[in-house]
Amino acid sequence: MSTPTPPGSLPVSPTIPLPDPLRAAYEDLYDKLETQYQSTADPTVLEAVGPQRDNVKSILTKDDMYKLSQDTAIFKALLAQINATNDGLKTLQAQINATAAHFQTASSILGAVSNVFSLLGVV
Repeated sequence: MSTPTPPGSLPVSPTIPLPDPLRAAYEDLYDKLETQYQSTADPTVLEAVGPQRDNVKSILTKDDMYKLSQDTAIFKALLAQINATNDGLKTLQAQINATAAHFQTASSILGAVSNVFSLLGVV
């Protein structure tokens, strides 16, 4: 697990392949984002949730690919995907906090994001 980082910042180098607890946290986050995405027609929610749902799914897919091949290029792609997705999750977290009334499952999504960040050592 990565060492704790200052509040509001993301870890520089998460462990790859993803440790089981972190992978489970990303899977839980994906499930919650997918449920929210499928259960709304609100364009604001769709714009905020859709890209992050896709990014989290990409992390899971690339993690699977890396576990199978141990390929350096996939490692770099996965690391870049994790960093970009986590930046987007920070934005999503801020959007949900600002517009929680638009999200039926805001607390469960925020909990899942917080769980991923806690496993990454983000305060």
